[in-house]
Amino acid sequence: MARNSLVFLKRFIQPAGAVLAYCLATSLPYAAHAQDVGAQPPAPPAPAIPKPISGSLNLSMGSGQIVRLPHPVASIFAADPNVVEVRPASPTSLFMFGKGVGQTNVIATDGSGNTVAQYNVVVGPSSFASNRLAGQSKLSAPNSSVHAESEPGGMVVRGTVETPEQANQVMGQAKLISPSGTIANDLTVKEPIQVELKVRIAYMSRSVTRQLGIDWGSVGTSAFKLGKFALAGATGTAPASISGTVPGQLGVVFPGGTFEGIIDALASDNLAHIVAEPTLTTLSGTQANFLVGGQFPVPVAQSASTSTGGSVVTVQFENYGVQLSFTPTVFSDGRISLQVSPKLSQISTANSFVSTVGNSSLVIPALTVQGASTTVILGSGQGMAIAGLLQDSTNQTDNAVPGLGEVPVLGALFRGDSFQREQQELVITVTPYLVDPVSNTGLLASPDDGWTPPNDLQRILLLRNSGGPYKNAAMPGDAGFVVQ
Repeated sequence: MARNSLVFLKRFIQPAGAVLAYCLATSLPYAAHAQDVGAQPPAPPAPAIPKPISGSLNLSMGSGQIVRLPHPVASIFAADPNVVEVRPASPTSLFMFGKGVGQTNVIATDGSGNTVAQYNVVVGPSSFASNRLAGQSKLSAPNSSVHAESEPGGMVVRGTVETPEQANQVMGQAKLISPSGTIANDLTVKEPIQVELKVRIAYMSRSVTRQLGIDWGSVGTSAFKLGKFALAGATGTAPASISGTVPGQLGVVFPGGTFEGIIDALASDNLAHIVAEPTLTTLSGTQANFLVGGQFPVPVAQSASTSTGGSVVTVQFENYGVQLSFTPTVFSDGRISLQVSPKLSQISTANSFVSTVGNSSLVIPALTVQGASTTVILGSGQGMAIAGLLQDSTNQTDNAVPGLGEVPVLGALFRGDSFQREQQELVITVTPYLVDPVSNTGLLASPDDGWTPPNDLQRILLLRNSGGPYKNAAMPGDAGFVVQ
């Protein structure tokens, strides 16, 4: 029994010793490695992220600037590329170029995505035109103070000049320096001059003007010519005046400025139709407008609506009638540079536009427009005429005896057709005047000032047209002749 126990113990100790020896053999390398790891120095700390810089930058359109950066960058972002264009000049510098007026942001980052710099960029209009005009205005207006301010849509000219002629010269220089943009005139003239413009627009029969031999080209000269000699002959040039006896020619020479009397004479005999006689007064260098007529609605299709999905139709009103716009500029010697743009328009159904909407149709009328635009230089009281705008009208009338005119073949004996063609000429006369304000308001009176209607007794028995007392006309001076 004891022998068997010893054998069992011997068999158990031998395998346990082998397992223990294996564990010790495998654990010694790991212990040595642990001692080596504990002996290594600690890892270095992570590099610090640089603090980004920020700032503002003002540029002019068409100019650029180089910006220095504290660290190299890898990427550049511009919020609005239409305002500013950014290009890398070096790893630590950027070139910013102003492309359009506006405001945007520019951000630069490094390779890790960290922000290195951030700028708020403002691009303004180019100051080249305003600086150029400031230098040129010193030559045309030496005793004036003129300065210009650049705006996104153009330029504003401000300051004070001595005469309207200087203001006209400064604005002409501004249009040459900045031809594409809008130029706002905010100049002040120390001595403003007012100009009154009398315009007469009339229709005259073309056949009557040919028969009378009216020469509208002589208007504005020293004499206004009326007659056969005012027209050019078939074989030569018409004579300027008649001396002695000239076979086959007859004419009358009126002093300058009396051509309006010819229009009044023709209008009294229904040979001319005066459409409008506007009188406008404005300052030198300021535009004045005149309209006698009306407005008619015109539907205009707009962009599609997001809510309904269909197009939106709005109404736009168009002017028709007699329109006049003029801009006078008074020179230092009293001459007037006049830019006149008269226009006469009428509603016509001849070229009307028909638009079909669903089951209904919409008729949009057209306009027949006659007008002109010109610039002349006149003296105060001198006149000019614009003619040559013709209008043709054709009338055809059919007359017949009732019943008999419808009989075949023989009905032609009882019918009559008349064909009439009429050609009218639009004549526009313009006369400018230099005017001053009236300090005595009593001089300004209309013919019916102080007039009262008469009662029955005054009207029937006394045959009076006014109920108030008659005013005795007083001569401003002694009657007589003026000898020059």
